[in-house]
Amino acid sequence: MATKQEMIDGMEFVRAQAKRVAGLIDPGDWDLNRPQGWTPKEMFAHVAVTAATIPAMGAGLLAAPENVELTSGLDIGALNEQGVSSLRAVPVEQVLEALDNNYVKLIDWTKGLNDEQLAGKKTFLTMTMPGSDLLMTLTVMHAVHHVYEAGLRVAI
Repeated sequence: MATKQEMIDGMEFVRAQAKRVAGLIDPGDWDLNRPQGWTPKEMFAHVAVTAATIPAMGAGLLAAPENVELTSGLDIGALNEQGVSSLRAVPVEQVLEALDNNYVKLIDWTKGLNDEQLAGKKTFLTMTMPGSDLLMTLTVMHAVHHVYEAGLRVAI
């Protein structure tokens, strides 16, 4: 089970890596699709929106019983597209600022979680795990994947 401090440290790592990777992307490459179909800008937007969504939805996620599939009835693809499209038309700098600001707020929210919320088992995409591991997966592991993928110098 991920500890609160591990989650916070991971979120700080995401902030640092997002800044580092963004600095490696050539200005003309922000709108070039990567192999999975999103541009670097869209990937950073996705990470930013996810970070903003967790505090808004987190209390409900963490209160759900273990036997409730948290993604039941959700079209994750449509949800992702809705989030990305909300930042698609803004300048890259604004997307990067949103990502950083949303992670600051996410870290503050995480600091307020209690041991019961972190330890409670949750089911997400058929996998059952402690709430802290779900949050670590959604806000750190998932984010690092997209940030690094955005920095790949491979376009389609």
